[in-house]
Amino acid sequence: MDLAKFVKEVLNAPYYRTRPHEVMRYAYAKWVYQKHRMEDPLEFLRQLGVDPKVAMDGYERWRPMLADACQRIKDRSGLQGGISMEDGAVLYGITRSMRPKNVIETGVAAGMSTSFISAALLENGTGELISIELPVDQAHAGQWDGCHFAWPDSGVGWAIPQSIKEGIANRHTLVLEDVRTALPRILAGMKSLDFFFHDDLHVPSHMRWEYDLVYPKLSPGGFLLSDDADYGWVGFCKSLGLPDSSFNNIQRLTGLRKPLTAAKPAVNGSLAAKGAQLA
Repeated sequence: MDLAKFVKEVLNAPYYRTRPHEVMRYAYAKWVYQKHRMEDPLEFLRQLGVDPKVAMDGYERWRPMLADACQRIKDRSGLQGGISMEDGAVLYGITRSMRPKNVIETGVAAGMSTSFISAALLENGTGELISIELPVDQAHAGQWDGCHFAWPDSGVGWAIPQSIKEGIANRHTLVLEDVRTALPRILAGMKSLDFFFHDDLHVPSHMRWEYDLVYPKLSPGGFLLSDDADYGWVGFCKSLGLPDSSFNNIQRLTGLRKPLTAAKPAVNGSLAAKGAQLA
C-alpha cells in the first residue's frame, strides 16, 4: 500500500478525519484488496461463475466506441468519475451473460458504467436499466469521501455515446435524487432485482447500507457489484459467511453472485430503515 497516498485520501475525506477507528478499518481493507487483486477481467468473471466466451459476445463491436468515451473523460479536466475499461468489461460481461430483466446502478457521473451496461443490454435485446444520481446542484458540493466532482459542469452522463443513448432509449431511466430516498422506494416497487452496481458515495456506512438493502431483493443467481470497495464490503461479506474469494477484485471492483437458494443476510434493521448515517 502506498502510505503517502493513503494518508492523503484520509486527510481529504471528512468521513475518515472524524473517525480514527474507521481509518484502521480502511487500512485493513486496503491490505485485503491488495492481497486479492486480479489483473484479468476474464478471470474475475470466471471466479464469479461466468463463462467469458458468453460474457464477451459482441463486445468487440462496442469496444472502440467505449474506449473513445473513456479517453474523452481522461482528457476532460477535473474529477469526472469514470470507470476503467477493465471495470467496464466486467459490467458488460455480467450483463451480457445474465441477460437481466432489470439492472440498478447508483452513481452515474460522466456515464461510463451506464455506457457499458447499456451496450450489453442492447446486445441482449432485452432488459432495463435504472440509474440513480444526485441532481447537479447537489453533486457540485464536496462529498464525505473527499471527492469534488467536475462532471456536473458538463451534465449527468455527458460521455455516453450518442448511439448508445438513442439505442437504449426508454429502456433506461435516470433518477436524479439522493439515493437514500430513491433506492428504497424503487426497490419497494420491484418483485426482484437481477443486477445491482454500487458506484456512488464511497464510505463504509453508506456502502454497507446499500448492500444490506439490495441483497434480499436480488433474484437467485443475481449479481451485486461494488466499485471502490472499502471495509463496508469486508463486513458485509463476513456477515454472509462468504469465503475469502469474495474479496477478489479488479482495481477494487468487487462482486458476488447470490446462490440459487440463499439465506437472508443479517441486516441492521434500523440502518436499512433510516438509510446510511454519515454524521
